[in-house]
Amino acid sequence: MPGAGGTQRLPRAIPQAWANYMILTGEQIDAETALRIGLVSHIVPKDELMDRALQIAGVICERGPLAVRAAKEAIRRGLDMPLDHGLAFEELLFTRLMATEDAKEGPRAFAEKRKPNYQGR
Repeated sequence: MPGAGGTQRLPRAIPQAWANYMILTGEQIDAETALRIGLVSHIVPKDELMDRALQIAGVICERGPLAVRAAKEAIRRGLDMPLDHGLAFEELLFTRLMATEDAKEGPRAFAEKRKPNYQGR
């Protein structure tokens, strides 16, 4: 039996049938299978891994920091809620975001054909 939360985290990350298979047999899966079942989002050669990770991080860093933080919180906390509660929580966070300066900066930058300058306010 895996320890360190493996029996709890894996079934939340991938389809239960795959989690059962991996946990109960102890067999490893290849990268293509991991991609297909949603355990990983990309497959890259080892020597390109850090560049790809930094590229993705760079894209995320270009987004509004308040929106990124709220999305992460909605995802993380929503997994522990019934769907209707998760949707209500998301709506609460979204409504709060709409009152921020960053929420106005995105459309303004788009209209002015420039990159947004989010301030986290």
